[in-house]
Amino acid sequence: MRFVSWLQPRMLKRSTTLAWGLAPELEGWFLAGLSRDTPPFLKLHTPQHLTVPQDDQGLTALSQGLRQSIIARGAFEGRRRVNMGLAMDHVVSGVMAMPLDLRSADLEAEVQLEAARALGLEPHQVSFDWQAAMQSDGQPHQLHWVACHKDWVDLFHRCVRQSGWQLASVEPVHQAARRAAACLCGGLSSVLTQPVQDWQFDLSMLSDMEASEATWGVSGVFDQALHDAMQTPIGPRLAAVGLALKAWV
Repeated sequence: MRFVSWLQPRMLKRSTTLAWGLAPELEGWFLAGLSRDTPPFLKLHTPQHLTVPQDDQGLTALSQGLRQSIIARGAFEGRRRVNMGLAMDHVVSGVMAMPLDLRSADLEAEVQLEAARALGLEPHQVSFDWQAAMQSDGQPHQLHWVACHKDWVDLFHRCVRQSGWQLASVEPVHQAARRAAACLCGGLSSVLTQPVQDWQFDLSMLSDMEASEATWGVSGVFDQALHDAMQTPIGPRLAAVGLALKAWV
């Protein structure tokens, strides 16, 4: 099962006016909504910390927090879809050479087997996602993949469903944060000079190519700055926003 199992069709995402991301942070989760501002910009909408005790392995408190939040009771009625972040200590990733003679189904099976080996699990116990990296001639030559134990995705699905929301997707937090940083007006350095509620994001940066580069970025300087930001309290907020941005990818 892939991370994208609950993604909406692309045509529905393009008409999104309000989207939600939920990322883990110290002693809880950070819920962020993005709403349309003056085109092509998006702004942060009612950010909220949801406290979850560390011993709450079933995420019961998170489910209750989502249900009881002002957002869940009021806005987004009937379409309360959220993209949820997975902490990096639950994720493995890798790169594979991409054989050109394999069919798509066979290629996916190869990724699943590689992810299962890395996690020490059976293939059916793995949730995974992958993306092809292109050469200058436009031909794919590598596969970048990420994976986790399927139990985490199942747990998130149950938690969100019990809250009355719907789970749209699960994604590693660094992957989501990279997307947010790539679209942040003022660049990544602005996270140090602007309050979270003043962050603004340029939707025009989410073309298919730019969204792909934001997800699987290769800039060492950019990734180091992002890594540094993720070690601060800003990190979960950036990840939550990046998860919400996924609705427009």
